[in-house]
Amino acid sequence: MELDTSLAEEIEVEIIDDIELPTNFESFGGPFPYDSKHLRRVAGSLFGEALAIAKPKAAFRVSLLAIEDLGLGHKIEVGPVVLTDQILTDNLKDLGRVFPFLATEGPELAQWAQGLSARDKTAAFVIRYMALKEAERRLEERLTELYGLSRLGAMSPGVLPAWPLTGQESLFELLEPLPSQLGVSLKKGTYWMIPDVSSSGLYFETEAGFHNCRLCPLDTCPLRRFGRDHVENVPIQGLLG
Repeated sequence: MELDTSLAEEIEVEIIDDIELPTNFESFGGPFPYDSKHLRRVAGSLFGEALAIAKPKAAFRVSLLAIEDLGLGHKIEVGPVVLTDQILTDNLKDLGRVFPFLATEGPELAQWAQGLSARDKTAAFVIRYMALKEAERRLEERLTELYGLSRLGAMSPGVLPAWPLTGQESLFELLEPLPSQLGVSLKKGTYWMIPDVSSSGLYFETEAGFHNCRLCPLDTCPLRRFGRDHVENVPIQGLLG
């Protein structure tokens, strides 16, 4: 099945660049990465400085799916993004669209953190994480508002072997020109995002709810959004939080 390119002009793109952090550090409930009372105190002392320069951003586009039944599974194409693993395709095979997304702390906070001492860099990561979470919250809020989505699922490159980090390259190709407009790029040879406190992937509507973070074996990941379910190769129940 080929995508109908005549619909290209109808595919919507949205950039959210008016995101503001809470003015009171303590009003952000977390959860925080590397959480401790000491880090919270140091992060609180840095918060005013960060607040003055923080410009987190987020963007998404609406993309149509090309779905091919392979008999024992499905092949799903979202532009240059190709998914064949059952755990990923089972969540998309009955859908007509997905929402490729990108959210970031913004280059301003990343550059600010580079000039801090080693101790303060760790505390600053808490603020940078806060900025990313606020960008993701606004993004999910906007998707729900525009498209009446009751539940969102998400999958991202690099979380599961089924969609390795090299998938960032085709995802960024699909998102163009949004990454450059948000100030996000891929580090050559690694596929890590710059700024590093950023997230990318596909949002989609789902009744069951799915987030591949819940299957990721990296329990110490500072950007983890959910506890690990310790269940492999099955859709995950629950809302995307």
